[in-house]
Amino acid sequence: MPISTKQLHFHDISSDFNDFFDQNQSNLLSLLNEFIDISEFIPFSFSQKYYSNLGTNRNFSLESMLLAFILKNILSIPTIDLLISLLHISLEMRSFCGFLRVPNKSQFSRFKSNFSDELRDMFHHLVDVTEELAKEVNPFLSSILITDTTGFELYVTENNPKFYQSQLRKAKAYAKTLKKEDPNSTFDIEKYAQSKMPKYASSNNDAKLCYLNGHFGYFQKSVISTNGFGLIRDVNFYDSDNNLSFDLTPQETKDLYDAKSLIPTLETFFSIHPDFEYKYFLGDAGLDADDNYAYLHGKNIMPIISLNPRNSSDLPQPDFNEVGVPLCPLDPSLPMVYDGISREKGRADRIKYICPKVKKTIVKGKTTYILNCDNPCTKSKCGRIKQLTVHHNFRFNTSFPRNSLKWILLFKQRTIIERSISQIKNFIQIKASKVRSTVSLKSDIFLACISQLVAFILLFKSQEKHNNPLAIKSLIA
Repeated sequence: MPISTKQLHFHDISSDFNDFFDQNQSNLLSLLNEFIDISEFIPFSFSQKYYSNLGTNRNFSLESMLLAFILKNILSIPTIDLLISLLHISLEMRSFCGFLRVPNKSQFSRFKSNFSDELRDMFHHLVDVTEELAKEVNPFLSSILITDTTGFELYVTENNPKFYQSQLRKAKAYAKTLKKEDPNSTFDIEKYAQSKMPKYASSNNDAKLCYLNGHFGYFQKSVISTNGFGLIRDVNFYDSDNNLSFDLTPQETKDLYDAKSLIPTLETFFSIHPDFEYKYFLGDAGLDADDNYAYLHGKNIMPIISLNPRNSSDLPQPDFNEVGVPLCPLDPSLPMVYDGISREKGRADRIKYICPKVKKTIVKGKTTYILNCDNPCTKSKCGRIKQLTVHHNFRFNTSFPRNSLKWILLFKQRTIIERSISQIKNFIQIKASKVRSTVSLKSDIFLACISQLVAFILLFKSQEKHNNPLAIKSLIA
């Protein structure tokens, strides 16, 4: 199918939502009443658990609670307090939600705390529903899978900018002391301050220190996937260590996390939706890893991933002999020496080769490499090391060249996921709502995703009436 740079995206029309709601809220409610039956999207297990204790004697129905949260998200109401105030004021909103009286704040909070897993199941059910609708609207955009990592800041003390500044002031004071003792000291103030930051927030162990969104903070890390429309396909709260170990820079640490998180995330996604098929996968440079290319190749998905310059060494690259053994970069007559298999959690096993002029010995009970070379090709004391995965050539041997027009136009579609993530964060208004609980935060995220998919279904169903597919302005008319 030919690729156009002016594809139709859900985000092209979502920006018109605010104007639409402000001008004609009653029309919105009537359209939701006409085209959306929320009970169709509620899994039976969700209803069963919700009514398991009190049965039909619950003061507020499951449908009413869900509609209240969906309305809150679509209208970008920042807090539950404001939602309650609007429900008290607006008879139309209360009638739409089916409330005879307005729930109090604790009832909304308990709903999020008690039914987080059920909200996740409902979200995945809506993903199944909207997948078929997306294919009907545009098969090409629905054949694209885009993944990116992000973080949701929790309302903890450590996320106050003053917290890091206090650590920085202590580091500067310590640096002055070192300067007096050693005028030639190369003490790194920022690195020291970062090392003194606690690994997780004192009030919530799930809020871990990360370098995300261009700054340090205490986040609930997640991996989000969308299709070419920008419709959320998956939210995975995959976790791994993401600290400043091995003297890595913050960006290198983030890249390492991104690269390792993709395969577990996609494995979980395809286990929930085994019938989903995609032709293209789009990802940024953080996902540029040999294992990811091999995994996508096995899934018959074409990877469109930009190269990460931090993964490309400026050292001379070794050639290979006729049996696949790498050769010394400066003397091809010397084959490198096999040194076993490197195994690391979250990565494929790699064959390790070391410099032929390195002697491996045991010093004080520890394995030590001693290099004896007059003209070494690296500054490393261990000499040159080459590690090969079975599928290491997939990274460069892409299905079509990275400098081709088709590759460039496809990669431009990747930015749609950044707008989707921004939309979800705008829905939950996390800084305004001041969420402290991890469970409540996850429920807010799933409710935001549910709201986006319900809005898409509304737009899809209303197109038959307005003859203008996915154009919100046609609904106003």
